[in-house]
Amino acid sequence: MKRTTFALLSMMAASGSVLAVENWQGLYTDLRAGAGFNPGDNGELEFRRADGSDNRAAIDGAFGDNFNGEFNAGSLLGAAIGYKFQQDRWVYGAEFSLSSADLSQDQSAFSATPASYVERREIDLLTHASFNIGYASELPILPFFRLGASYGDVDYSWQGNSGAFRGDNGKDDRNIGYHVGIGIEVKLNGPLSLTFEYQYVDLGDADFSTKFSGEQDLLGQNNGAFNAFGNAASGGTNARGSDDDFDFQTVGAALRYRF
Repeated sequence: MKRTTFALLSMMAASGSVLAVENWQGLYTDLRAGAGFNPGDNGELEFRRADGSDNRAAIDGAFGDNFNGEFNAGSLLGAAIGYKFQQDRWVYGAEFSLSSADLSQDQSAFSATPASYVERREIDLLTHASFNIGYASELPILPFFRLGASYGDVDYSWQGNSGAFRGDNGKDDRNIGYHVGIGIEVKLNGPLSLTFEYQYVDLGDADFSTKFSGEQDLLGQNNGAFNAFGNAASGGTNARGSDDDFDFQTVGAALRYRF
């Protein structure tokens, strides 16, 4: 009887050890790679007179339907460091990541002159400061949700061949936004694990715009640029993208080392 009782207790203890909740607490660092993309609406250029007058008829005549918005998908390569705290099954953490990026968004228009007008936003560096929460189980798999602040090193530029270009009105320094994401971490042998993640990133509104104007010819006759953009004395016309938010989505994987 004693042997039977001992055997049952041993089996229960062994079973309990097998079913123990995985421990995720501790410091970690990782190397990560991914891609950024935006299949949604990327806006188009809008031309608005600085003096508030209506130039829609002239713009429609010059450009027709030749407006476009495009997000140029690209890669993300970086590293992160973080720490997790665990209370029973709940796993809380903080993380900081730094990634090089190759992403851009074009908002463009093409006139019958012909002339091209392209406002471009490019990002070369992306950083995240995140708060994470996950739920542990008996399996070596941790699903998690993240929320945090983002900073992007965004360059704004105008590219085109229009003679009406008069210079830009400055660059936007407000490159701070937010991100939300979901993912899963899977333990490998020893201290290594793999993470797979999806994120939505919004780097905030842009106040960058480009100035255009035209002048009458020597005989005082109006031309296409004057009709569409007005003259310099009136303030000309400002062109800016209709999609203010520089937002995109990312997917990626990371190889993580847990100390």
